[in-house]
Amino acid sequence: MRLYWDEYTYKEIEEILSRNPLVILPVGSVEAHGYHLPLNTDMLQPLWLAERIAEKLNALILPPIHYGWTESLASFPGTISIGFDTLKNLVEDILREVVKQGVRKILILSGHASTLHMAALHLASQNVLKENRDVKLMLLSDYYIAYQYRGKLVPEDDSHAGIIETSRIMAIRPELVKDEYHYERKEAGKYMVIRDYREIVPYATFSDPHGANKELGEKLNSLILEELLKIIRENYQL
Repeated sequence: MRLYWDEYTYKEIEEILSRNPLVILPVGSVEAHGYHLPLNTDMLQPLWLAERIAEKLNALILPPIHYGWTESLASFPGTISIGFDTLKNLVEDILREVVKQGVRKILILSGHASTLHMAALHLASQNVLKENRDVKLMLLSDYYIAYQYRGKLVPEDDSHAGIIETSRIMAIRPELVKDEYHYERKEAGKYMVIRDYREIVPYATFSDPHGANKELGEKLNSLILEELLKIIRENYQL
């Protein structure tokens, strides 16, 4: 079974869309995740989930968007951030195109969860929904679910490049995880706007990754997938 939209011919896609499938748009980022995780960490996680959702629900995965808004980490080598309007307009154009072709059930799944990044996706979604009242659209980051396990399976303050992300990538692409953990966080002052996160997290690691392991990653991935499938089935009556 082919999972990706662009692996089919146009005639095949026409036939598939006649069945009104769920269509998934995975969104990630290219950004620093410490010395130990790859730049595509935020893409690997939603892709892993999207593929399993597609297999279980006969959904279709759109070509992923690998770039996101990640300006706060832009001073770290390798990070590639695109503008807020660029991201919003790109997602809006993609949504309009698939809706024009009859898609009515859409899931935008982002592995990157920064506030402005998600705001761009939300604004794009709202604009398209205002024009198409028969379309149902879900928008979330898988980290909305993953962070439910802070204070339970991982420390309460676990965050970017910490135990959750490190463990999940260990389970998804273990060969990309390096045993080179560096963590340092300086106080920025309450309510202070951070100009450059390199000033407070010099290793692009927002929380301590020590304690991460593959077994925890497999458990987290499974829990997140199970919860996502439940939410999707409830919202789309699948």
